Amino acid sequence: MKTIPLILMGCGGVGSHLLQHIVSCRSIHSAQGLCLRVVGVGDSKSLVVVDDLLNKGLDDSFLLELCRLKNGGESLSKLGDFGQCQVFVHSESKGKILEIASQLGKKTGLVFVDCTASSDTIVVLKQVVDLGCCVVMANKKPLTSTMNLSF
Repeated sequence: MKTIPLILMGCGGVGSHLLQHIVSCRSIHSAQGLCLRVVGVGDSKSLVVVDDLLNKGLDDSFLLELCRLKNGGESLSKLGDFGQCQVFVHSESKGKILEIASQLGKKTGLVFVDCTASSDTIVVLKQVVDLGCCVVMANKKPLTSTMNLSF
């Protein structure tokens, strides 16, 4: 079984649908020898990260509860009560994402999924790529940014 850890940034409409799709397609993934292990989910205010990065992902019931909360306009910080995760405020998020990318990027691989609606992610996107991670973007704003960074 090939396990692919991923971090999702942006869990509004597109990000929530992606998480629900990942959960609903587990049997298809398994039949293909694939496991998408969600190790972190972030929004504009906070980042939720699994306690054990190397061995665990956020479980499906947790991910569905996360989607329910976000669809109801709630904050990810409420998920700290569920255990199995750590919650970081926005000011800590970038550093934590880069720490995770550094840990997993070259060891197990890491997919960084950008479903935000912000061009502010371009610096983090470049840094996670430099750390050996893959990037998937539903967000097109960084691609149209005037910032002169080459991938």
